[in-house]
Amino acid sequence: MSKELIRAVVEARSETSRLKAHRDESLREWEDAHSGLMEDLKEAGETLTKAEEALREAALEEYEVTKNKKPFPGVKIQAPEKPMYEAGKAFEWAVEHKQAIIPASLNVGEFEAIVDAMKVKPDFVT
Repeated sequence: MSKELIRAVVEARSETSRLKAHRDESLREWEDAHSGLMEDLKEAGETLTKAEEALREAALEEYEVTKNKKPFPGVKIQAPEKPMYEAGKAFEWAVEHKQAIIPASLNVGEFEAIVDAMKVKPDFVT
């Protein structure tokens, strides 16, 4: 039984390896046959990146002057504003309102590692 299972794994690995090699060779052949397309695609991507950067810069410049978050049609400035607060006061508010509090919980992995290292384990651990 185990020999059959091992043989099945060996055969499956061999077939997978053969198919991957065939795929890789086919991809190389396709890329060679379509090298012009690949170069055009690369250049188009570079042009797109430059155009997006220019639009982004122009939009940010316009935003700095006008504070308009929609400086051009189809363009939106996303300027998230993070609230500023004192951590202690925020904690007091969270406790008072019972919101945004993470309840205490057992870190199982850490507890088990500690118990495994103990020579004398607590009574409730078997």
